[in-house]
Amino acid sequence: MHRATVFSHLRRRNVPSRRPGLGIDEKAEAVRLARAGVSMRAIGRRMGVHRTAVRAALVEAGLIMDDASDGS
Repeated sequence: MHRATVFSHLRRRNVPSRRPGLGIDEKAEAVRLARAGVSMRAIGRRMGVHRTAVRAALVEAGLIMDDASDGS
């Protein structure tokens, strides 16, 4: 079954989708936790998002470098 078909069925039944990333306050909390030494994976678990959403927030805040922006 194609994933678009699955999403179509879920939408018709009003199944809530995952939230996309972190809100402004959550990004600030993620930065605070990262500065305190908490891992991205642990922050993601605590906030109910994937580690990549936490990483995106940390890149946006300038706390870590984005690998794609190094020009190589």
